[in-house]
Amino acid sequence: MRLANTTSKRFEEYQPYIDTLILPIGTIEAHGPHAPLGTDVLIPKKIAELIEGQLSGRIWTLPEIPFGHCFHLRDFPGTIDVPHRIFADYVHAVVSSFARFGIKNVVLLNGHGGNMGALAEVANSLTEEGLTVLLSNYWLDYKDAIREITAGAGHGGEDETSLVMALDTRLVELDLAGEHDPETPDSLRYPEMGRTLYPEGYSGRPQDASEDKGERLYDLIVSALIGEITNMWKRNS
Repeated sequence: MRLANTTSKRFEEYQPYIDTLILPIGTIEAHGPHAPLGTDVLIPKKIAELIEGQLSGRIWTLPEIPFGHCFHLRDFPGTIDVPHRIFADYVHAVVSSFARFGIKNVVLLNGHGGNMGALAEVANSLTEEGLTVLLSNYWLDYKDAIREITAGAGHGGEDETSLVMALDTRLVELDLAGEHDPETPDSLRYPEMGRTLYPEGYSGRPQDASEDKGERLYDLIVSALIGEITNMWKRNS
């Protein structure tokens, strides 16, 4: 059930039957000259909608959180950066407030790598409060299967660009896409690293993206997540 479309009266009626929420989380951030700033928001939002289509009746699908932590690319035009501590506290406050309505299971559907540290912290805190949490970083969780469809993974790369094209090809200016493969350090951090690693705000080979590949990726990701959610329910039954 989509929370934003539900009246308070209907919410009260559905409350005894819904014990799970799914929260799409992304950010507004540069994705090169070819992909939209909202790439990391549009994709998890669509994934959540597709999951709801198959699991409606037991899940509240929440409106997406569109702003996240963007240290690496915060100097690029259009990128909005929320500090780690503020972002983590905000997401925690949103989700924990649902516990009083009988929510037992939480799916944090994250579309942005810069959010991962804060959301891991949120997931730990929510678990300590008695909730069961599935933290999904789908581009990493299913990376081997994803690379069988789009070999050129990356920030604003073939995989992400294909997923956006499957939503609306008009959102992507593929003729502006090129190729850039940065050397990403494992531990080194420094103030200008975003511009160094992503001189044009993206990585990978987005010029290889296609609408068909994006549709196949959605099928893969949604199927895998539904399996994880149903296993979560079995564990808690």
